[in-house]
Order: sequence, then C-alpha cells, then structure tokens
Amino acid sequence: MEGQSGTWQRLRYPVVAFLAVACWLVLVVWVSDHWLERHPGYPVAPVPFRGSWLLGGWFRFDGGWYDLIARTGYYSLGPDQQSPVAFFPAYPLSMRAVGWVLGDEILAGVLITFVCGLVATVLLYRWTLERLGSSAARTTVLLLVLFPYGWYLFGAVYADALFLVAVLAAFVLLERDHPVLAGLAGAVATAARPVALAVVLGLVAVLVERRGGWRKVRGLRPADAGVLLSLTGLVAWSGYLWSRFGDPLLWVKIQRAAGWDQGSGPRTWFKVTFFQRLKHLPFWLSDSVTGSTTHHPAPWTESAYTLGLILQATLLLGFLALTVLVWKRLGWGYGVYAITLLAVPLAGTKDFQGVGRYLLAAFPCFAVLATLLDPRPRLRLATLIVSAMLLTLLASAYARGYYVA
Repeated sequence: MEGQSGTWQRLRYPVVAFLAVACWLVLVVWVSDHWLERHPGYPVAPVPFRGSWLLGGWFRFDGGWYDLIARTGYYSLGPDQQSPVAFFPAYPLSMRAVGWVLGDEILAGVLITFVCGLVATVLLYRWTLERLGSSAARTTVLLLVLFPYGWYLFGAVYADALFLVAVLAAFVLLERDHPVLAGLAGAVATAARPVALAVVLGLVAVLVERRGGWRKVRGLRPADAGVLLSLTGLVAWSGYLWSRFGDPLLWVKIQRAAGWDQGSGPRTWFKVTFFQRLKHLPFWLSDSVTGSTTHHPAPWTESAYTLGLILQATLLLGFLALTVLVWKRLGWGYGVYAITLLAVPLAGTKDFQGVGRYLLAAFPCFAVLATLLDPRPRLRLATLIVSAMLLTLLASAYARGYYVA
C-alpha cells in the first residue's frame, strides 16, 4: 500500500492537472457543438458515433480521413488528388484495433487521443522533474495542458497525442539506458507523423551526448544501435507505399494536391500565401467592423483565419528562440531534436497553418520556458491565464468548424 501511495503522490500533479483541463474542455466543446453557431462553410449535419451526443465536437477535419483509413484502408488517385496516403498509419491503425474492441472507430480515436495525452503529460512531468526540479516540472505541465492548441491532446481525432507520447517514451527510455526500447518507441513516432528526421537525429544526438560527445565517445555498446530502430516506422510506411502504389514518397507528393497546396518550393519556403493574407488583413478587418463585403464576401471569416496564422507564426518564432536555452540547459542533443522538429513546419507549410499543434511535440521548449517563468510569478500567472483563454477560444472554434490549426 505504501508503494502504491508513493506512486500516486509522484503522479498526482500531472494527472489532476490534465483531468481538470479535460473536464473544462469537454464542457466547452459540448456547449460549442450544441449551442453555438457553426462556421458557415462547415457541414451542419453531425457524424453519428457512439458517444457523439457528448463527444461529437472532437471529430472534425482530418479526423474524417483517419476514420476512413481505419475503416477501409488506403487508396490513391494519383499524386495530383487528395487521398488518405497523405496521412501516416500509426494512428488510424490504432483506431482500427481499438475500434474492433469498442465497435466504433471514431470513439476509439477520441479515447486514444485522450489516453495518449494523459500518459504524455505524466511522462513530461517525470522527465522535467529529473532535470529541472519539481517547480519547473509543474509549470511545464501547466504550459502543455493550457497551451493554446493543447486540445489536440484531449480528444481531437488527430495523431498529435500519439506522436507526442511515443516521442516522450523514446527519450525517457533512452535516458534510462534502454536504447532498443527507445528505438521501438521512436518507430511508432516515425510511423505517426512526417517528422522522422527530428526523432531519429534527436535520439542519436542524445545518445552520443550521454556517451561523451562526438569527440570523446566512450562506452558505446552494440545495443546502442537500437536507437536506429526509430527509422523503421518511416521505412515500413515507405515500403508499403512502394509495394502498393509504386512510389515510396507518394505521401510527399500528395501534399501538393489541390486544396492542400503544400508542395515544396520557394512559394512555400518564403510563405508567399501568408504575406498575401497579411496584405489583405486590414481591409478584411475594416469590412468586418463596418459590415461591408467590398473586399471579400466573408471578411470576418478571413480575418479570424489570418489572425490564427499570425498567432501560430508568433509561437513558432518564440519556440525557435527557446531552442537556444534548450541547447544550453538541457544539452545539445535535445537542442538538435528541437531545432530539427521546428525546422520541418518552418520550411514545409505555406502559411503556418497547423504549426500550433506541431509545437506540442517540442517538449524541451516547454521545459525551458518554465525555467524562465518560475522566478517571475506574475508573468507566469499572466502567461497561463492568457494561454488558457486562447485554448478555450480555439477549442470552441474547432468544435464549431473553424479550421484553426
């Protein structure tokens, strides 16, 4: 009994913090889904599933693709048309497995996200506690669960929570000197999201740093090569695409399809679409205030969307600045992981849309931000209050069909 009591004492803070925020967000999403007006361009008819009376607001946008994959598998219409091939397999396959037990793939997706978010919060708390102390660990947990885009950890049918828990498990296992298990956890991560390079490089860098650095590597063991197993998730996915569709990189090409328009090239790298929106934003805001439709038939919708892009771009720049502290305080291994993870959306998104939820995986940045806020209680409180307000607003918008990340 004493052992169980001690375990609960160690886990209580992250569990209680996560569940408290979860209760609030479930209420917010339920009220928004049932009582507030939806985005005019989003389908009004709800998709029924077990528990949809309470959880229907968590199933939006890409959730439809994940549900389709879980039920029917993958197909391709070629590199110029949208298809499920754009979505990595770990999350929808998990939905299929859990859905077989529950009898409903969508409900399975909601529960998988919730459980993964809870476990990720606990792992983050333990990881931070061992490096930065209890105060920083608590603040780090609050920064994560109150992050403006944190609702993706509480029930949204998206792969971000699964990816985060797999990444955290990989680094925690590596820190406990289990490189093979770390590599296997990393394989789940690279099969869940298209940022395999960050996971693999991060694990290798942390391992080498633990062994003395590149110049004085010592004590390497054959088992240390186990971190390279993290590549197998991406390799297996590419192998499947090659054998099924004849193109191991089809998932990259599908991103260019009309409607997604996320192809690589100067237009994406230099965020031409983003700056075009910034150019039009003053006119859309003016029309929103006056009720005019001179510059766009839906000026409020365009204004809100663009303001969301600005928020995501600002957060990305802030996290990039934090990587300097990650390098100094947590080691260059975690610095490599954080920089590579942030570089992918920086280079790969045309307008910063989606970056908000991608930042959830930058857990070292949350930790070092906590060390900056802890000595400044007023700033800490203000940051958490503003973050919680944005989280509430954006979770409500998501439930009402606004594409906010």
